[in-house]
Amino acid sequence: IVTEGTGHDPYCFVEFYEHRHATATIAAMNGRKILGKEVKVNWATTPTSQKKDTSSHFHVFVGDLSPEITTDDIKAAFAPFGKIS
Repeated sequence: IVTEGTGHDPYCFVEFYEHRHATATIAAMNGRKILGKEVKVNWATTPTSQKKDTSSHFHVFVGDLSPEITTDDIKAAFAPFGKIS
């Protein structure tokens, strides 16, 4: 788990060992609230105008996090979906 960002919009990246766990996480967690803030969860890809093939991706982007969030909070929220690397 890598936490980034400063100020009001921290974000992080969560890496799973299996693609299906990352897929389930995106489906279940996008729009959910963590510490009272609705988070954005999507594939961690570089910005491009072309559609990306995410079939081999394991990295998930999590944005709009609460400034108070900790690595332990992230692990607790995402660990039920699969093993985090």
